[in-house]
Amino acid sequence: MIGEAIRQYEGEIVEHLRRLIGIRSVRSDPAPGQPFGSGVDEALRYMLDLGSAMGFAVRNVDGYTGHVEYGDGEELAAIVVHLDTVPEGEGWSSPPFVADVRDGIIYGRGACDNKGPAIVALYALKALKDLGIRPSRKLRVIFGTNEETGMTDLDYYFEREQVPDYAFTPDAGYPIVHAEKGSYDLRLTSARGVRLSGEPAGVFDVVSFEGGSAPNVVPEQCLVRLRLGDSAERQAADIVQRAEAYPYISVEAPEGQMLELKASGLSAHGATPDLGVNAISRMLAFLADLLGKFPERDSLLGFLYEAIGFETTGESLGVACRHPVHGELTVNLAQIAVNDKTMEAVINIRYPVVAQGEDVLAGIGQTASPYQVGVEVAKHLPSVLVDPDAPLIAMLGRAYETVTGQPAHLLSISGGTYAKKLRNRGVAFGPSVGGRAHQADEFVPISDLIDHGVICLQAIYELSLGDELS
Repeated sequence: MIGEAIRQYEGEIVEHLRRLIGIRSVRSDPAPGQPFGSGVDEALRYMLDLGSAMGFAVRNVDGYTGHVEYGDGEELAAIVVHLDTVPEGEGWSSPPFVADVRDGIIYGRGACDNKGPAIVALYALKALKDLGIRPSRKLRVIFGTNEETGMTDLDYYFEREQVPDYAFTPDAGYPIVHAEKGSYDLRLTSARGVRLSGEPAGVFDVVSFEGGSAPNVVPEQCLVRLRLGDSAERQAADIVQRAEAYPYISVEAPEGQMLELKASGLSAHGATPDLGVNAISRMLAFLADLLGKFPERDSLLGFLYEAIGFETTGESLGVACRHPVHGELTVNLAQIAVNDKTMEAVINIRYPVVAQGEDVLAGIGQTASPYQVGVEVAKHLPSVLVDPDAPLIAMLGRAYETVTGQPAHLLSISGGTYAKKLRNRGVAFGPSVGGRAHQADEFVPISDLIDHGVICLQAIYELSLGDELS
């Protein structure tokens, strides 16, 4: 076993992780050579510069991705990580892009998803090199920059670079994730309703309705601005009184006939929407209470309330399904944007490998049709299912069992990782460290991160051996 060799780099790993967390690598407006914005590009250049300083060959693929390479050979084995993060969100106990260390734990956006594993992957390659081990396969650490918002980075990369013959992405958990749900990001649209009315709230305009930060995040905040009718004072008083029964709704009256409503929820990863509390759903429920129901002309709001609401498994959408091993379909009402011209929402659907994506899409379209809601595919990632008898599974299994002494059983997950882009030549493998990904106070314990490094180094060693053991 060579995995323990990575422990000597603990201080360097912690220092570079803190610096990497300090880079706000959230997608922003593109610029020349920076397709996902300046922050993401800064993180990519940081890692490539670090790899170059270690003596590796590096390549920046037009700002979409980059890699660090060691060894040669016709076959390629790779660790695929990502440097982008979701936005910081609210509720942090320390600044999210400062990397606060308390009691042996690093707090910061990206600590566990996926900057910690990215630093460890690079140091695993360095450890292999420093041990003088020459791989029989070419080895790469591939740094992605668009995992959280589309994975188009790897599409670009694999149009120009070799697809690995064997790969893993440390972005899910241990032991080995050989199956992943398919996913859709769907854009829902409808004609803009002029005003809402109902008893006892009276008549008012929805000037704006905004919530959610990304398709793969359960929204924790939702803001609605209302323009009240002729009896604005009475309406405002009634709405304030009704809001008292909803502790998660706050009301402000900034000026004249305007009223602002804010709903608070609990953020969670979009793969597990049941672990969060959806602020958009809470706002819809409050407005429905004010109105009695949503009128047909505001069909999108009515559709979201009646066909989704607080449900996370798709019953009212007509697409619920489950498998005893691969789990059930999930729905995350992720984003909404309503103004005086457009009404739009985004939902994230994740379906188990036993379902067909086109059937799920058709079912949602059928449910949406009576509401006159349009359904457009913004992103589709098919499901992943790697043969349990594949050589890759055997290699990673040996690494895991050598280090832990535990059997390397196979898992199925709801989340979507870069394995979806690896054409059934790669799986998600580790790490089971840290937590609160996509939430406030994301963290990773240093000791757990280094323990993951031991497995990661052992795994890349196994993948380096060519046909010697596989």
